[in-house]
Amino acid sequence: MKTFTWLALLGSVALLASSCCSCRRGPSKNHKPLTETKWTLIQEDGKLVQANDNYYIIIDSEGGRFNGRGDCNSLMGSYTLPADGKIDFQGIASTRAFCPDQAGEDRFFKMLDEVDSYEIDGNLLMLYTNGELTAILEAKDAL
Repeated sequence: MKTFTWLALLGSVALLASSCCSCRRGPSKNHKPLTETKWTLIQEDGKLVQANDNYYIIIDSEGGRFNGRGDCNSLMGSYTLPADGKIDFQGIASTRAFCPDQAGEDRFFKMLDEVDSYEIDGNLLMLYTNGELTAILEAKDAL
């Protein structure tokens, strides 16, 4: 009987502690807008990224265009929103300077080209390819 009481007490403490965890607070209701926000890359393929004011996109609210920056090159292109939560970046082009992190920039541009859906939670933009999370971007500025 003492063992059961002890286990019940430990279980209650664990449940209370886990419910207070900030990661369990649920989805945010204060979403940043998809458009006219500077979205800076913070994670790609499960790895943290040091963007240093690079690796970002800004999606225009009108005209179906976006722009941004890789490691040292500007990028631009068009996008469509074919359905709720779906996005298709098209015609991605960039300036052609050789960058210190050329491989990272190439990966970023290729990832954007393959993205097919997104989700916004507060100030985070999650990009998905075929249902798998490929990148997380953080809102830095509303334009």
